[in-house]
Amino acid sequence: MQSPLEQNLPEVRGTYEFSKSLKEYTTFKIGGPAEVLYIPADVDDLAHFWANKPKGVPITLLGEGSNILIRDGGIAGIVVHLGKGMDAVESTDDVLFCEAGASTGKVARLARTSELTGAEFICGIPGSMGGALVMNAGCYGSEMVDILIDVHVITDTGEKKILEPSFFNFVYRNSTLPEGWIYTGCTMQLKAGDKNEIREKMRFVNHQRRGSQPLEWPNAGSWFKNPEGPNGPMAAWKLIQESGCRGLRKGDAQVSEKHCNFFINLGAATAADMEDLGAEVQEKVLSQTGIALQGEVRLLGDRVQRF
Repeated sequence: MQSPLEQNLPEVRGTYEFSKSLKEYTTFKIGGPAEVLYIPADVDDLAHFWANKPKGVPITLLGEGSNILIRDGGIAGIVVHLGKGMDAVESTDDVLFCEAGASTGKVARLARTSELTGAEFICGIPGSMGGALVMNAGCYGSEMVDILIDVHVITDTGEKKILEPSFFNFVYRNSTLPEGWIYTGCTMQLKAGDKNEIREKMRFVNHQRRGSQPLEWPNAGSWFKNPEGPNGPMAAWKLIQESGCRGLRKGDAQVSEKHCNFFINLGAATAADMEDLGAEVQEKVLSQTGIALQGEVRLLGDRVQRF
């Protein structure tokens, strides 16, 4: 027998799955189920769904699943996963277009094979391009807004639009998207470059990541934002280390020994373990330094399943 939510779902060309575990859709490999998981066939299918989505039903967007923690109770309502079907990447001259579901690695690799420079930093950011837009992702002195020409969206009514980056107020690790809108892609201005030099820049970024980040363990990237200090941003990892939190553990959730601002899943961590670990680190840093760290990883869903 269908639930009221199932009965009210619009017809789509994509797929619906019910009570679907989301663990494999996250880089933490942690989390409960989606009440409904919808995977669009393409951007037109998503626009149709968005224009006809059930009223009053919470909708959560999910890309590569980095920078998030899905709580053990799962996510009520509809989870929209932007993956295959919305991961096109194309280059023309010195311009590169990508859809929101494309992985950052896929985008960086196409830029390299197209001999376009300026996007090398993207290979150091795990996740999808949709998430990179939401967070104005960046590293090594570059961020998304630096290379954007335009941004593709679907509005709250299902209308597709292409707008200038200034509309979204891109700032450090954030952007402003009107309520009910979705990033669906972007166009980036790059420059002609030497393929070998581009490859070396990407190797440098990846070498730096492997040397400083615990990539051998499931993680979601930096847990906390770097707070502002009197002389500019302060390193959250250093504050965590100085507060005695290196290696701190709750169940199988642990503050990484390699990088203290990364929390890792040693194999059987629950979302509650990870969230409680974050709260304990936050309290210890505040007690030791007087600085209140702000989370960078987004917490989604409920601790207790309610569907």
